[in-house]
Amino acid sequence: MNRIIIILFAGLVMGSFAAQAQGLRLSDMQVQITSNGRSASFQLYETTAAKEFYDQLPLELDLTNFRDAQWMFYPPERLNVTAREAYHDGKKGELGYYEPWGDVFMLYKDFYAGDEMHRLGINVTGIEEIAGMSGKAIIEKNEPNAPETKTAMKISVTANRNTTVFELNNSGAAKSLYAQLPLRIKVENYGSNEKIFYSPKKLDTADTPQAAAHETGTLAYYAPWGDVVMFYGDFGPAPGLYELGHAISGAEYIRRMSGWIRIERCGVP
Repeated sequence: MNRIIIILFAGLVMGSFAAQAQGLRLSDMQVQITSNGRSASFQLYETTAAKEFYDQLPLELDLTNFRDAQWMFYPPERLNVTAREAYHDGKKGELGYYEPWGDVFMLYKDFYAGDEMHRLGINVTGIEEIAGMSGKAIIEKNEPNAPETKTAMKISVTANRNTTVFELNNSGAAKSLYAQLPLRIKVENYGSNEKIFYSPKKLDTADTPQAAAHETGTLAYYAPWGDVVMFYGDFGPAPGLYELGHAISGAEYIRRMSGWIRIERCGVP
């Protein structure tokens, strides 16, 4: 096993053991935080503060950096903490709460606080993703064992005062695009059947189906160029073209899109 991984794992285990020594146990509650195309999940402790935080989800909030060691955000309602959750010596990957300011924070470096922080949870996936987050964050419940009843991801594309709504599939590329929204970006015409734009970050095509021949309303990603494609005419298959979803309303507006467009989520699934 890589030496760095061993050291990192040891640090997380030590942090978990320290929490257990304070009488804290991990719960079944998990949260996922997505920002700037990056995602990390956290297991929460069985505490009142953690439950109050969990009950406020989903949230979309601004991230603020603190001392180049943590990303923090402010949930709408303050959390009730007790002395048993207090600590000073934070480890990379921990989710905590600073009661004087009312902020929840994710540590991407070890961090020693002069006054008290309070434990909320510990990272279970994506620990190296935290440092690269910035801007807006989506904070939502992560329920891996729950029935598949989540609402499908939908996005709206607005141009020239008209809006087209796309329903995304559950692929890696679709999730990568969804995580980068909202966007204000320029759209370009290509050929005689598609409008294209370039997302700030390239999309992860893992578990993403190749796009077969389709018709008006298909949303796709052309990996060789890194552009997202909205088709307003029929097209054939091409190497590196991946399917993201389909227009469910407003497909007739794609042909006339021009200039700056606004791409947003239609609710949080």
